[in-house]
Amino acid sequence: MRRLSIFEIATAYEDGKNGEIKPKTNVVVNTSRLWYGDDSTVSAFIATAYDEKGNRIDSMDGYFLEPATDYDIAKKEGSDRAIMSGTYDVIPQKEMKKRIAKKTNVNEDSITLRYDWYIDDAPGRSGIAIHGGKSGKNTTGCFITGGSFESNKQKNDYIINDDEKKEELFKFFNTYGQYGIKINVGPEVSELIE
Repeated sequence: MRRLSIFEIATAYEDGKNGEIKPKTNVVVNTSRLWYGDDSTVSAFIATAYDEKGNRIDSMDGYFLEPATDYDIAKKEGSDRAIMSGTYDVIPQKEMKKRIAKKTNVNEDSITLRYDWYIDDAPGRSGIAIHGGKSGKNTTGCFITGGSFESNKQKNDYIINDDEKKEELFKFFNTYGQYGIKINVGPEVSELIE
């Protein structure tokens, strides 16, 4: 008899099968910025799921594409630059609506958002989403997911590949992120600025 993987067990809990209590899990996404182009920044990421005791139960990896990096203007709203390095909450659209409504005293039902997952509280920035796309021109601070990337040497830019990676990451978030998702965007600014 084949033994179920941790992922299959967690998915069964998520689907309400087996009549067992769903484990309390959270996700930490660690990124490392690798390459910098004129219009884009490429990061490798590892998303790791942990149980309530801090044990690693599953992981996945991929790449993020952000706009070009310029820390002099990264905190300016609408700057179309990669966000500052740091640790942030990743929240679903529903939670983002709640947070916006609370900050602005606007009815939650009147808020329209177009993406499923958001990175919250980046210094000076709002609306930083995780979504699909191909190049740095498809984002104004957001994180585009991919399973690989290629350079566009003529433009000193990068193109992300594999739209399926977004769906894989979102399934990972939905399966394991019910008790929180954090993203550590690196490297530290001090490592980049002399």
